[in-house]
Amino acid sequence: MNIRCGHLADRSFANNHNGLCRKCHSNFSFLLDLEEKFGEDVVVEYWYGMILIRLSDDKQATQCFIEHLIDFYSNKLSEVSSSKQSYIQKMLYMLNSLKKPFDIKSFV
Repeated sequence: MNIRCGHLADRSFANNHNGLCRKCHSNFSFLLDLEEKFGEDVVVEYWYGMILIRLSDDKQATQCFIEHLIDFYSNKLSEVSSSKQSYIQKMLYMLNSLKKPFDIKSFV
């Protein structure tokens, strides 16, 4: 079954894992575990570095992963207390900047 990111996945797996394919779910679960063990700042550093490294490898998979993260953090923004919203807003800002990069030369 094709799911929203375009990957193939079992219908039962996608239904049980919020519509994520196995690869995206694995990446996503790892980030949640990292956040739980080491805190929010480590997650920001980790995903930013990994996404930048992977941008040249597989653009479709990277864009898929960025979309999943944007969806997750957009939904989480309304669920958390105001003390955690700054972290989520920072994540969304960085994810959107990776999704739509700008040319620094255009500001000069």
